[in-house]
Amino acid sequence: CEQHVYDLISKAKRRIYFMTFSFTSDKLGDIIVEKSNDVEVRGIFEKTQASTEYSEYNKMKELNVIVDKNPSFMHHKIFIVDDIVILGSYNPTSSGNSQNDENILIIYDIPVSDKFLEEFDYVWNL
Repeated sequence: CEQHVYDLISKAKRRIYFMTFSFTSDKLGDIIVEKSNDVEVRGIFEKTQASTEYSEYNKMKELNVIVDKNPSFMHHKIFIVDDIVILGSYNPTSSGNSQNDENILIIYDIPVSDKFLEEFDYVWNL
């Protein structure tokens, strides 16, 4: 899963948005930081996971990222890259990449990405 997400992020031309429950993948964190020089980056981290030692939140604090304000778990695992939506069970973590039986769907459909952008804005503005 990680390589597929990486490949799409590395080709981003306009935006990289994400909502993640747990995000500790240095490979994905590094490419997002790198791409932030060229595209709009916005991210939402689950508050209980953002404060962990290995969270990519620590690396991205200077970007346009926030910790969710949801009173419950924000359990999303979504990347929106330009008009492409990547979602599934995959947490961008080393376990998610190498130990767990994870899945992703990659959806190339503007009306679908528009719906996910609505959800992103909703969670962002809580």
